[in-house]
Amino acid sequence: MESEEERLKLLEWMKKRLEELENEILAIKAAISFIESASGQINNEQKNPPEKTIQTTEAEPPKKIDQKPVPQQMNNQVNAQPSEVPTTQITIGEKKVAAIFQHDNEMKVDVLVPLSQDTPPFKSFFVEKVLKDYEKKDKIREQEGQMQPNQILTYEIINDENNNIKQIKIKNINDQRRIREIISTIRWTIARMIEKEGGY
Repeated sequence: MESEEERLKLLEWMKKRLEELENEILAIKAAISFIESASGQINNEQKNPPEKTIQTTEAEPPKKIDQKPVPQQMNNQVNAQPSEVPTTQITIGEKKVAAIFQHDNEMKVDVLVPLSQDTPPFKSFFVEKVLKDYEKKDKIREQEGQMQPNQILTYEIINDENNNIKQIKIKNINDQRRIREIISTIRWTIARMIEKEGGY
């Protein structure tokens, strides 16, 4: 017969697992909604430069980059490209929490508020269900001879000295739909992470 302590541990695990599943369901619904709303515009947007195709109505790109909120270790990269401006910015209320830069088939996301990789749903959803899924699909295509090894989507997550996410680098996106899905899901993911950490 189970002890009271074992029942409590099981109940705690079930609640935690339920919360994780609810987070994934909400994230998938958000991504589906975003993709469906944009599906009627894809053909026209593919004719435009990438800087225009991935703009969203939720946040207008600024005319020039504000380097002050950018993490210190990224300043060298920004200074090396003085004309670089965010393609998309993510805001929560009035606070800018992330800046997205997209050039050709590469994207980088500067996270401008302290968020740990361990805060859900970053690893469980954005990394495992989005980035790793793209990587897996590309590797299958490469094995089938449909793609070169150097065309496979890769990503890198850079932390700061406090082990918070500083930047996410994604290479070889090669698909306008993927660009939209990544922007949609990272926007949702950061918003949920901020909620988990008590907001800003």
